[in-house]
Amino acid sequence: MQVFRMAEKDDIFHDIVMSEERFHQEGFSAGLNVGRQTGSQEGWKLGWQQGSAIGSEIGFYSGFCSILLEKLKDDDNKQRVCKVLQGILTTLDDLPLTDPTNQELFDKLETVRAKVKQVNSLLSINLEFHSKKQGAKEMSF
Repeated sequence: MQVFRMAEKDDIFHDIVMSEERFHQEGFSAGLNVGRQTGSQEGWKLGWQQGSAIGSEIGFYSGFCSILLEKLKDDDNKQRVCKVLQGILTTLDDLPLTDPTNQELFDKLETVRAKVKQVNSLLSINLEFHSKKQGAKEMSF
């Protein structure tokens, strides 16, 4: 029986000695879980912001080209502009929107931006997309 009592006492001391290791492991696990949750929330927020900015730009170009194409389709002097506008709409329709990590999305978006500049030049206008970042304040004098 005395051996059993000694083993009980050893277990108590073992728990005390090993408590630092146990608390370290519990703290690490809790911190890891909080970090994962926070990182996931931040990643979702960043993805939403970037996705909505790209979507807004695509929508702007699509609306701009559709309306302008409708206005200019009967003007024989603007057939070159109509061809460029149709090319922009075709490129916008071919964007790979299901995979945001696909570099082709950004390459084609740059192509669209260049074609919009070409339309601006052909029509002597200065129309471009401006994304308004959340929380950004405009300066006024």
